[in-house]
Amino acid sequence: MALELKQEQKQLLSQKMIQSASILQMSAADLEEYLNEQSLENPVIDLVHKEPEKTEEQESETYQWISSHDEQNRYLYQKIETRDDELPEWNIDTHQTESLSEYLWEQLLVKHIPGEYEDDIKTILESLDENGYFSEPLDDFLQYFHMEKDYFLKLLSLIQTLEPAGVGARSLAECLCLQLERKDLLTPTLEKFVNYDLEKMAKNQLPAIAKELAVSVQEVKEYADLVRRLDPKPGAYLGRVQRTHYINPDIIVVKFKGHLDILLNDSVYPDISLNSGYVQMSHSCDDKEARAYLQKKINQAEWIRQCIAQRNSTLFNVAREIAAFQSDFFLKGAAYLKPLRMSDIADRLEIHESTVSRAVRMKYLQCTWGTFPLSYFFAKNAARSATSAIFGSSEEAATAADIKAALRKIIEEENRQKPYSDRALAEKLEEQGISISRRTVAKYREEEHIPSASGRKEYI
Repeated sequence: MALELKQEQKQLLSQKMIQSASILQMSAADLEEYLNEQSLENPVIDLVHKEPEKTEEQESETYQWISSHDEQNRYLYQKIETRDDELPEWNIDTHQTESLSEYLWEQLLVKHIPGEYEDDIKTILESLDENGYFSEPLDDFLQYFHMEKDYFLKLLSLIQTLEPAGVGARSLAECLCLQLERKDLLTPTLEKFVNYDLEKMAKNQLPAIAKELAVSVQEVKEYADLVRRLDPKPGAYLGRVQRTHYINPDIIVVKFKGHLDILLNDSVYPDISLNSGYVQMSHSCDDKEARAYLQKKINQAEWIRQCIAQRNSTLFNVAREIAAFQSDFFLKGAAYLKPLRMSDIADRLEIHESTVSRAVRMKYLQCTWGTFPLSYFFAKNAARSATSAIFGSSEEAATAADIKAALRKIIEEENRQKPYSDRALAEKLEEQGISISRRTVAKYREEEHIPSASGRKEYI
C-alpha cells in the first residue's frame, strides 16, 4: 500500500459564515421574525423597538414628499396622528367574517324550509369548495351521508337558487348556465355553446365552434363575449377577508432639491440589546458551567448584532450605487431606467456578485415613482436600439421593459382581423433595430398577458 502526500485547497464555510449570509438575504419581515425567535431561545437578548431618527429638515421634507406621492404612507401617517377614539367605525377587527356556508344558510332561513331538510342542507353547504362548487364525488357523498340521489338533487336545486348566481354548481358549464338562466338569457343554442367546448372558446377558435353548432361566427362571438362577462368562481369572494398587505421598504430614496438622499429603513425590526443582569451574572457567578453558558449566549448575541450591522452596511452601499447609476430614473421616471448588472455593482464595491444578489433578495425600495423590488433596477441589456425616436441615441441599449413597450405598441396598432404571429412581431421589432428571436417575443408576450395571434383575432 503506497502512501502519497497531496496538497490541496478547500473552502469550508463555518457556521458563522452561513449565519451571516442567511441574515444578509433576509427581508425586513424575516429578520424581525428571526430576532423574535432568537430572543426566545437566548435569555441574554433583549429586543429594543425603535423609531427612525431624522433631523427636523429631513423630517419636514420627507413628510411632505411622502404626503404628496405615496397614498399608502399618507394613510399610515394619518393613523399615527389619530387617537384611537377618533378612528372611523370601519376600522374593525377583520378576523370576524362570515363563511360561504353561513352566508348561504342565512338566505335559506327566510325561505322557511322544512325542519327535516336542515341538517342535510347544512351538510351540502359545508361540502362546497372555496369557489362555491359542489365538487365531491357524488356516489361517495351519497353513500357516506345516506342520501338518495333524487333527494340530494332536490336540495342542491334549492341551493342553486341562492345568491351569488352559480353557487352550488357541479361544473364550470353548469355554473355559467345557472348565471345565464338567472339573467333570463339562456337559450337552447347558448346552452349548447356553453356545454360544447369552453377550451376552444378560450383559445378564440370561434369558426370551429360556429361550424359545429351550425351558426354564424358573429353569433358565436356574441355568445363568447356574453360568457366572458360571467363569474366562473361565484363563491371565491365570500368567506374571505380581503386584506391589504403593505410592503415595508428597506430603502427609501428621497428626491430633495438638487440631490437624492438614501435612507435605510431599519426601524422595521428591533435592535438587539444585552440583558444587563445576565451580563453581570456572567462575570460574578460562581458556577463555571453557568458562566460558560452565559458567555456562549453573549457571544451569539454579539455575532448576530455584527451580522445585522454588516447586512445594513452592504444593503445601504448597494442601494447607494443603484441610486447613483439609476439617478435619471429617480429624477425623471421609469422611462430612464438603464441596463445594469449585479456584477457592475459588485465591481464598484469590490465584493462578490453573490453578495449583491443576497443583499437585494426580497428587499424593496420606495421612491417618488412607487415601491419596487431592488432586483427591478438590474434591467437586462436585451438588445441594441438603432432608432433614436424610440429609445434615444443609437448607442443606448434597450431593456426588456423597452422591448415590451415596443411590442405592446405594435400589437395595439395591428389589424385585429389579421393579427401578427410571433415571427411577424419579431420582424417588426427588427425593423426598429431590436433583434430578438421568435421565442423571446413569445416569452415577453406571455409575460405581458397578451394572447397569441389566434387569441387576438377578431371576427366580423
